[in-house]
Amino acid sequence: MIWTFILLIIAGSVGAVAYPLFRTKLQSYELPGTSSHDFSQADSWLSALSDLENDLALGRMSKADYQQQKIFLQRGYLDWQKESGNTED
Repeated sequence: MIWTFILLIIAGSVGAVAYPLFRTKLQSYELPGTSSHDFSQADSWLSALSDLENDLALGRMSKADYQQQKIFLQRGYLDWQKESGNTED
């Protein structure tokens, strides 16, 4: 008798928790298209430069490593600008 009651409580709990999952309709998700103003790559280059400057200011890297990484990131950003046709005056 006690086992029946325990199984009834467990089944009721599982049903109460799972009910909202099966009640709603699944919604389709459409991936956003690419925009001509997609700056995510530019933002990542500039964010990396900013992080690099913070690392130098906090003493996490040497000046030589900073210069080497800064040149690499600046070239990457400028190459991205050339490829995408984004130029600033």
